[in-house]
Amino acid sequence: MCALNVLYSCDDNYAPYTTVSVCSLLANNKSFDAINIYIILDRVSKENRQKLYEQINLYQAKFFPIDANEIVQDIIKLDLPKYRDSYATYFRLFFDKYISADKEKLLYLDSDTIVCGDLSHLINENMREQCIYAVQEALADKYKKMIGMSVDEPYFNAGVLLINLKNWNIYGCKMKILQHIKSVRNKYCSPDQDLLNIVLKGKVSFINPQYNFQPIHRLMNDIDYKRVYKIKTYYSNEELEYARNNPVILHTYRFLGKFPWHKDSLHPDTQIFNYYLKMSVLKGFEKKKAQVGLMIKIEKFLFIHMPRKYFFRLFKFVQEWNFKRQNQILLGGK
Repeated sequence: MCALNVLYSCDDNYAPYTTVSVCSLLANNKSFDAINIYIILDRVSKENRQKLYEQINLYQAKFFPIDANEIVQDIIKLDLPKYRDSYATYFRLFFDKYISADKEKLLYLDSDTIVCGDLSHLINENMREQCIYAVQEALADKYKKMIGMSVDEPYFNAGVLLINLKNWNIYGCKMKILQHIKSVRNKYCSPDQDLLNIVLKGKVSFINPQYNFQPIHRLMNDIDYKRVYKIKTYYSNEELEYARNNPVILHTYRFLGKFPWHKDSLHPDTQIFNYYLKMSVLKGFEKKKAQVGLMIKIEKFLFIHMPRKYFFRLFKFVQEWNFKRQNQILLGGK
C-alpha cells in the first residue's frame, strides 16, 4: 500500500477540531505503508500543537508542522480579505511551497471533516491529466452565475481535494490562481473555493459524494432536495443514496449557525463527531455554546417546526439573497 499524504490548515480556534479529524483519519486508515500529515498552523498555541502531535504520534504517523507566517505575508501582499476574521481559508493555495511533487498525490481536508472510512480506493485512483478530484457543492445554484460560471457547469466544494501534485505543477495551477487574483478579481464570497472553481475549470474530476458528504443530504431526501435546489448538473439519486449508506468523509460544516462541537447543536453529524472526540486525545473537552444572532435563532425555530422541504425553500431564498448582497459589497456596490 502506498503512502498517504494529507494536508490540513488551521488557526488556534480550529486546532482542537483538526485533532478530532486527524483521529478519525488515522483510526480508519491503518493499511497504508506510511501516513504523512502536514498542517499549516496559524498562531496555534503550544498546548494545541502538543495535542496534535500526541494524536498523530499515537498512530505512528509523521507530523510535518508548517508555520503560516510566511504564507500570511504573501496573502496580505495579494490584498486578499480575511474570511471570518482569519486568513486560514487561503492556506491550501500555497501548499506547493512546502510539499514537493515527488509525493505524487496530496489529500487536502478541512478541519471540519470526519473520515469514517478507508481512503485507499480514492488514493489509488488513476488521475491521468486531471489536477484535482473533488465532490460537487450541494448548495450552489444561482451563485455560480454571480461569479461568472454557467449554471450548467459543475461547482465543487473545496473542503476535500485530492491533488495530483505533478499535474498541478505541469499546468501551472498556482501561477494561474495568482494571475487571476492580480488581474481579474481577488474578492469572492467563498474566497479560495471560488478561485479554484474558476481557474481549474476543465482540470477537475468529480467523484462520488461519499468522499465529501454534506449535511443537507443527511437532512433532506433526494427528491425534495432536487425539487428545491434544481441544480442542473448533479449526482443521481442512486449515487446520493450509495454515499449516504457508505460515507467515507463527512463534511460537518456549519448548520443553523453551529458545528457539531457546539453545545446543543442540531447538526446531523453531532453523534459521529462525539464518537471521535471521545476516541481522541482531547480528554475533558467541554463543548461551548455558539454565539448566534437573532436571525439564526429564528432559523432554528423554523427548522424545528416547519416541514423540511418548506424550510429549505426559505433557507435557499435567504442564502441566495445573502450571497447576492455580499457579492455586491465585494464588488464595491451598496
